[in-house]
Amino acid sequence: MKEIKAYIRGERAAKVQAALSEAGISHMTLSHVLAVGAHNDADQAKASIEFGCYVNRRVKVEVICLDKDEARTVELVRKAACTGQPGDGIITVTNVNHLIKIRTAAESVEAL
Repeated sequence: MKEIKAYIRGERAAKVQAALSEAGISHMTLSHVLAVGAHNDADQAKASIEFGCYVNRRVKVEVICLDKDEARTVELVRKAACTGQPGDGIITVTNVNHLIKIRTAAESVEAL
């Protein structure tokens, strides 16, 4: 199994969620995050008193999928999140070694 994380513009979150849902991927996590870096959108950067630097608000999308669905899921996220502008975000893919559903104790594929 794979865990796919995408750090995207907040205004693209609904489009990414809709694209994944249309493809039958209904379980995901969305979180607000603050991004710092050279590829951020300077027009939207805000000074953060808490962190003492300029930050851009982003949304982190997290999806766990089967290995066979990795490429399709990544491409769905990439297309839906893309505006063609700097600061569109990044996608990471990592291996999931063990997955356990808390309520039922189901493991691996059964836990999805």
